Amino acid sequence: MRFKIASVLAASAAFVPFLAQADGLSYSYVDVAYVNTDLDETSEDVDGLALRGSLEITEQVFLFAGYSDQSGSIGGRDLDFETYSLGVGYAWPIAPRMDLYGKIGYTEADADFRGFGGDDDGYLLAFGLRSRVQEQLELEGSLNYVDLSDSGDDTSLGLSARWYFTEQFAAGVEGAFGDDANTYGIGVRWHFGG
Repeated sequence: MRFKIASVLAASAAFVPFLAQADGLSYSYVDVAYVNTDLDETSEDVDGLALRGSLEITEQVFLFAGYSDQSGSIGGRDLDFETYSLGVGYAWPIAPRMDLYGKIGYTEADADFRGFGGDDDGYLLAFGLRSRVQEQLELEGSLNYVDLSDSGDDTSLGLSARWYFTEQFAAGVEGAFGDDANTYGIGVRWHFGG
């Protein structure tokens, strides 16, 4: 079984948190999510947890980081898959409670399948739109690109929706759709700072 690590990573990259400058959007947060990745070349999937964070540096510049740990069984063999990402982004307010953003970062993937392990690293790029369409509802869409040194590249479309129970606490659903893998998730987010 061969699957593209870049595809799984591109789908996961859609969930790296983004910061936005528009009124009503949070600037710094931490979130945790359960994620499940469906690998197109098999009838199996991998699942696990993702931990992500974002921190405002200036009114429009932010740092982001993410970690995910997924595992599963494919053909009776264990697959363990970890990803890491770290980068910087910029948010452009285009309307009240709406931002266009871009980001660039370093990413790494560690995979272990059938007793064989492999590490790969590269870069990620993303462009997206984030908007608070109602007082409690936020929608986000992004186009994500990951290019790994040995495993190739992949592009994914990320979509998410978050419902705010308070100004600091939200729950959400997410999906990322790539060439060789689709990732779905459900999680919670805690906002802190300004």
